Amino acid sequence: MSLITVNDPNYDRLERRLNQVFDHFFNDLGWSRKANQENSSAITPAIDISETDKNWVVHAELPGVKKEEIKLEYHGNAMVISGESKRSEEYEKENVRYQERRYGSFSRSVPLPENVDKTKINAKFENGVLEVLIPKSEESTPRKIEIS
Repeated sequence: MSLITVNDPNYDRLERRLNQVFDHFFNDLGWSRKANQENSSAITPAIDISETDKNWVVHAELPGVKKEEIKLEYHGNAMVISGESKRSEEYEKENVRYQERRYGSFSRSVPLPENVDKTKINAKFENGVLEVLIPKSEESTPRKIEIS
């Protein structure tokens, strides 16, 4: 067995193939990796999506963002979280020695199934975390059937 090195032409083929596999996987989920690859300074909120019998629950990390700066919309079968992370007025760039925090506009689309009740979506924002409860439609929630 031989190792592939960075200068090896097989490395480029392997990298391209792995990127194709990941792109295919994420596209099947309705997500895109390309925005992050093209603009590494883009702000992309981290999200968690969970499911209960009655709801889809989305948690999005938005540290340093004010509630008034967050926009939440539902389009088709996707929920879009967008807004802006603003730098403090007191912040002076010439005094910065090292910077990892990012500022600017952000947008994150979360694909959801068709079985949601769009009229009852509820959101709250606390301690830099946006929580969105998306109720499932009545006909799609599991129910117990009594056997006579």
